[in-house]
Amino acid sequence: MTLYDVVFKNIKYNIQKYFIYIASLTFSVLIYFTFVSLQYNEQISEAFAREDKMGPLLTIVSVFLSLFIMVFVWYSNAFFITNRKQEIGLYSLVGGTKKEIGKMLFYENMSLGVLALVIGIGLGQLFSTFFSMILLKVMGFSLVVHFSIQPAAIIQTALVFLFIMSITSIQGYLIAYRFNLIELFQAKQKMQQQWKPSYILAVLAVVLIGFGYWSLLHASESKSWTDHFGRNFTMILAVLVIGSYLLFHTGSGFLVHIWQKRKKSYQRWKNLLTLTQLKSRLRSNGLLLTIISVLNGVTLVAFGFAYTIYFNTLQTLEDHVPFSYQFGAQSDLTDNEMTKILETHKEHAVIFDETFEYLVVLGSANGLDSVPGGFLYYRDSFSVLSISTYNLLAGKLGRAPIDTIQGENETVILGRNFIGSQKKDENVGSRLSLISPEGELPFHIIGNKVETLFSYNVQPSVLIVNDGIYEYLKKGGAIHTTRVIKVDNQKESGRLTADLKSVYEWNGTESEWFEPDKGFYSFSESYQTAQSIYGLLIFLFGFMGLVFLVATGSVIYFKTLTEAAEDRKRYEILRKIGLSRKKVKVLIARQTFLLFLLPLLVGIAHSCTILAALSNVMDINFIYPVSISVLVYTCLYGLYYHLTVSTANKLVNS
Repeated sequence: MTLYDVVFKNIKYNIQKYFIYIASLTFSVLIYFTFVSLQYNEQISEAFAREDKMGPLLTIVSVFLSLFIMVFVWYSNAFFITNRKQEIGLYSLVGGTKKEIGKMLFYENMSLGVLALVIGIGLGQLFSTFFSMILLKVMGFSLVVHFSIQPAAIIQTALVFLFIMSITSIQGYLIAYRFNLIELFQAKQKMQQQWKPSYILAVLAVVLIGFGYWSLLHASESKSWTDHFGRNFTMILAVLVIGSYLLFHTGSGFLVHIWQKRKKSYQRWKNLLTLTQLKSRLRSNGLLLTIISVLNGVTLVAFGFAYTIYFNTLQTLEDHVPFSYQFGAQSDLTDNEMTKILETHKEHAVIFDETFEYLVVLGSANGLDSVPGGFLYYRDSFSVLSISTYNLLAGKLGRAPIDTIQGENETVILGRNFIGSQKKDENVGSRLSLISPEGELPFHIIGNKVETLFSYNVQPSVLIVNDGIYEYLKKGGAIHTTRVIKVDNQKESGRLTADLKSVYEWNGTESEWFEPDKGFYSFSESYQTAQSIYGLLIFLFGFMGLVFLVATGSVIYFKTLTEAAEDRKRYEILRKIGLSRKKVKVLIARQTFLLFLLPLLVGIAHSCTILAALSNVMDINFIYPVSISVLVYTCLYGLYYHLTVSTANKLVNS
């Protein structure tokens, strides 16, 4: 019998044993090939070209995935090889040389890798069209994706994974040289050592995590966080990781120790057998559970944040882009032509069509508590509207009007942050000044309205003044006239937008730095841009989340099976003294449940705290999107738990 025959028979008769390893490799290939195929898909490239050429982001993610997958495959292979040490010892016992055993392990791992590569690319090719449709759907593109084969994607995926499998196969080859025969046969005979948890370290774990949570939730109120956000956030993440490690290594064991002290807990056989080795296993798996909890937290933060931004942006976009169309005043001929175009699109009935003017006036914001960003973008200038013009537009938009502005030196400031918390009484009571024809004119802010009145990409800081003061400032200010239109079904008004833009005349000058009032702005384009950008992020983070999920689930799977194989004789003894196979399965399920549950709960707690802190800073509601993300992730995580319990039960209870 040749070495190749041994490799072939090992794979043939142990395919069920190798299933999860092959499945993990196959899924990794599938995910990587999907990203690469999207990069080379011409239809996707054309869509990205229309949206600020976001295609290169796929390249960055594919590189990141390849690095992560390399670490994951290395780790999985290490568990896979460790679980076969006795088998390797047997080959050595019957006369196999270290070189022959090393070659066998190398060829076997390469064969499994090639098998996973072929299956993964095949499945990826079949599903690439489906994934492309999902990507375009969440990005809001109405394109029909055709099936296509990307040879460049196949070659790149094959090269990357053959390189990864070569490294892990060399790892398997060297295993025969790293251990002597007695070490290989005793690999599964290590006994769990009993230990007494440290009360001090358990308390320290709770203190560190509690301090990290408190700091994150109060970050929006701290000047230190405002000035040194990156430094503080990095330090808090380090504190949470250390606290998590101590929690798994000592804190969880301490809770089990307290549980053991309760005599009633031993009155049920499940508790007696579950608690026996649980303390030592939690301690020995402390680092592993910490890594898994961090990966769970990172996944939930990334996907939860992307989904929240996507959900909230599309839900609140109308607050930031109040008009279906806004553009600088055109010639009478062009205005009439646009009106005719509006009349021809019966599916988008005109709700209102107004033309109004406003001033852009230089000013000073030194007296304000918080300087609006629009003031700086508009070269230290404010946009000034008369109260009558504001009330006209507010009535059209269904907003509350301003009753009156009595004093000539009184004003109401208006503005809304796209992202970030904002106080309703911000700058109220403060003072500012405008440059009038006769010099500096001071104003007292008597009110603040958190809203937008322009569809510009960058919102100006708006001041509402009484009509008399407006006419006075108008003598020396820059007058801007703009037309605003509101239509029905504005999200789907892409064709109307294209028709209007075809006759629009830009009347600015190329040499000027910033002329938003001269541009053409539409709600449909803003909605499409937001949906495409954040839809792409959801797609990317969703697939990265699947990779992390497979990684964490597989690591726990391999670890559980390794420990189950070590305890196989103990389970046989339990069955011999009368414990039924059903009760053995319950025992396995309870111990495995804690290994899955603890890092999941810690990851959810960390991610929810981080997202809650971001919610305080950004003034965005994370509850609904994050709840959906956690629910979906938990369900998928639960599938891995059931697969692990089923496999472990077959291993020790058959």
